[in-house]
Amino acid sequence: MPTLLTSLKDKTVHIARLTTTSGFKMLATTVTHAEMHIQPLSRERTELIEGVYGKTYVFYCDSSVDIKQGDKLRDEDDNYYKVIDGGVSKRDFGNFEHDEIIVEKLD
Repeated sequence: MPTLLTSLKDKTVHIARLTTTSGFKMLATTVTHAEMHIQPLSRERTELIEGVYGKTYVFYCDSSVDIKQGDKLRDEDDNYYKVIDGGVSKRDFGNFEHDEIIVEKLD
């Protein structure tokens, strides 16, 4: 299967996930990093998911990337994002499989 076109991937994003260290203690650990394409979410789509316009983005990456709702993402410009609930969806356009991840930018 072909992967997401290399020319579209314009940012390296580090993915961190909360993991239990012991008892009730949790720690955010970097799971992996991936090349992604980042776009602001349109006003219409933001209203549909009840997000905040200007703080909601969509990330596109290969379907092989391990990403889940609640993960924290950091791009190479040190901007932080959080994957919203239900924000990870698998897309397939013929042989063009990819993930579409809806995130909210953290201040």
